[in-house]
Amino acid sequence: MSMKCCERPKPSDFGLSYDDASVFYRTQWKKFPYILFIIYRVVLALYLLGILIAYFVQQIQLLAGQAFVYLTNLGFIVFVIYMVVAAVVAVVDGVIRPRMQNGQSEDAPMGIRHKIHWMFFNITINLNILVTFIYWGALYNPAFPFFYDFHVHTVTSIVSLLDLFLTPIPVRFLQFIYPISFDVAYLALTVIFWAAGGRTISSTGAIYPFIDYTNSPGLAAGVILGIFVAVIIMHGLIWALYKLRVWIWLKCGNEAVTTEIDIQEQDKLEGDL
Repeated sequence: MSMKCCERPKPSDFGLSYDDASVFYRTQWKKFPYILFIIYRVVLALYLLGILIAYFVQQIQLLAGQAFVYLTNLGFIVFVIYMVVAAVVAVVDGVIRPRMQNGQSEDAPMGIRHKIHWMFFNITINLNILVTFIYWGALYNPAFPFFYDFHVHTVTSIVSLLDLFLTPIPVRFLQFIYPISFDVAYLALTVIFWAAGGRTISSTGAIYPFIDYTNSPGLAAGVILGIFVAVIIMHGLIWALYKLRVWIWLKCGNEAVTTEIDIQEQDKLEGDL
């Protein structure tokens, strides 16, 4: 397994290429039963998909098409897509491919599905944590049903952090471009909504009170700049947590080292640390 702990960022880190596609369909920890990981992926994906459907039935009844202009709602959609993709990758590469290969343990080559998985991972873990802090810190509405509130604004972050420590998916610092790109796309949506004369049910008609292009353009500009800075800082913290995971793996998970290549990688990592 190639897992480099202390490499400096390089231009290729912007990309989604990796030499070990198995990191997208197994756990970091060898003693964790693989069948439980498959069950975790599938059951959680189906559960969250059900929550998404029920939630948007309620949201559309309340807000109609405006349900799709809120960042929390769009973020939840992207998160559920990530969970479904992760479940599909786990089943296809962990169950179906080995059976088609008559039980041979040859790893799957890096494919489009793995790159999509990795891209959504980078977007959702960053977005979910920021949404959790912003919502509970500034936007919480006690009138909103707690069940959906908790799932949309908290469960997302819990699952994202669990994925970060449970799976060996690598985190590259320069891949903050993916959550940044998502935020740029969302901000473009807010501008289009405003320019087209769109209004929400809020008193000002703005999607969020701190992104009000009509009444507080200066505040909106400052918030947008702050969001970009926050995304980069958050990705840096996630990158640091990834380094912590690798360190824990080295100290407590050495039973996962089973091949000569893995042993060489471990020696290199310990030398870097």
